[in-house]
Amino acid sequence: MTFTGQDYSAMIMPPLAVVMIVALLFVAGCHDEPGDSDSGERPVPPAAAADDYLSGKPANVTAVIAKPTVPPAPKPTSALPKGASCVTAECHAKFTLASQIHRPIAEKACDSCHHEDIGGHKYPLKRGGKIEMCTFCHAVAGTATHQHAPLKNGCGGCHDPHVSQTKFLLKADNVEQLCVSCHKDKPQLMKFAHEPFAKGQCTLCHEPHQSANAKLLRGGAGNDHCFTCHASMKSAMTSGRSVHKPAQDACITCHNPHSSEFAHELKKPVQETCLTSGCDDPVKQHMAAAPVKHAAMTDEKSCSSCHNPHASPGQDHLLADRADNLCVTCHKEMKQTLASAQFLHGPVRAGNCSACHDPHGGQFAGLLDRSFPRTFYTRFDVKKYDLCFTCHEANVVLTSKTTTLTNFRNGEVNLHFVHVNRDDKGRSCKTCHEIHGSNLPNHMASNVPFEGSKWAMPIAYEKTAVGGSCTPGCHVTKTYDRGGAATVITVKNEPTTRGAS
Repeated sequence: MTFTGQDYSAMIMPPLAVVMIVALLFVAGCHDEPGDSDSGERPVPPAAAADDYLSGKPANVTAVIAKPTVPPAPKPTSALPKGASCVTAECHAKFTLASQIHRPIAEKACDSCHHEDIGGHKYPLKRGGKIEMCTFCHAVAGTATHQHAPLKNGCGGCHDPHVSQTKFLLKADNVEQLCVSCHKDKPQLMKFAHEPFAKGQCTLCHEPHQSANAKLLRGGAGNDHCFTCHASMKSAMTSGRSVHKPAQDACITCHNPHSSEFAHELKKPVQETCLTSGCDDPVKQHMAAAPVKHAAMTDEKSCSSCHNPHASPGQDHLLADRADNLCVTCHKEMKQTLASAQFLHGPVRAGNCSACHDPHGGQFAGLLDRSFPRTFYTRFDVKKYDLCFTCHEANVVLTSKTTTLTNFRNGEVNLHFVHVNRDDKGRSCKTCHEIHGSNLPNHMASNVPFEGSKWAMPIAYEKTAVGGSCTPGCHVTKTYDRGGAATVITVKNEPTTRGAS
């Protein structure tokens, strides 16, 4: 029998049509995930044949491809043939849309985790238990003292086993969202926040799976955890001359590790933090009782104006620097005086301002911790000079004649006694001396503010080998000589020797 070309074409066309239809079905899958179809109005397609699941491109781990426009295929009613792909345009299509794809999915190795179909399109996991399926590859749990509580229910509480739009296959858009899905009582973001907390980077401080430390802390327990970032603080506290014990014991004694209304994430304002019961109660009581307050203690920095809250490299009492250097940061006029003075008062020269002043609160004006006359003239009472006589010999103003107590004498006449120990117009120390420093020997002042006026009265003091002289204001020059040859300095109504009154 012979065939014409037309007859031959008529016979082979139906098989070609079948092949094309099969080819189209070849790229079709079973069913997409719920919500992945373009429209709920599209009619459900007929059940797919087993051979329809043998095609499909492997998913890329990072690539994102266009959403398929074909409708999802219904769930198969029979087992898929061996080698059939789980990921096609119509079957688990979302696995190709994610930015993060689990490696077995990307490599079409579903059998890494699943057994063969046991019927009803069910693929049991190859390993039992809640987390064993994951820890077979990912050794992240079960070996440390503290385990993240969600692990009791398996890894699936936090991770998607197949794909995700977030690194590490997280089920949330970021770590913070994932954590707060359980930690409903998450601390609020306040005015001052620890940077990792402010950025939602919980896992910078906490291990997400397990840790040897409570609260799943990284790097160690307590301060060791903090030192993983604050290494310089560890060095300062290790080598410091004085170290703050609360800081040495636990950073969280003073700091909130997440967020606070106070600078440096302090749990309370600076002064309240420092004077909390059990820490510096004596200072708290002293400040409360002191009639003269130190302004530095009431500003925002308060105690930290002078003290390093953690450790001091070279000073006692956690001072951030030598006392005089600290004081002149506020008392700038004193800084100029001390910088230009050739002769400094002993405590000032030693940098020990607290020898005379109480830095936390004074009983007397100028934060002095003992009495000292504030005026040019004052009726003598030895108790008024308690401050001076903590270092100097009180007899210098109690003894009228001497050859040893002082060089300020005319022969054996004690001129300190003559000037100071008076009922009427007794001169105070500040009448002749610069308390902090001077360019004249013996801390002599070049001028003093005259009592009751703004006039800086010149003293014109000059020292000689055997005594000296002064010409105060418009008065005539007076001299003294320890040998007794100079003009005798007389003061009207010179009192007799007496003690404290």
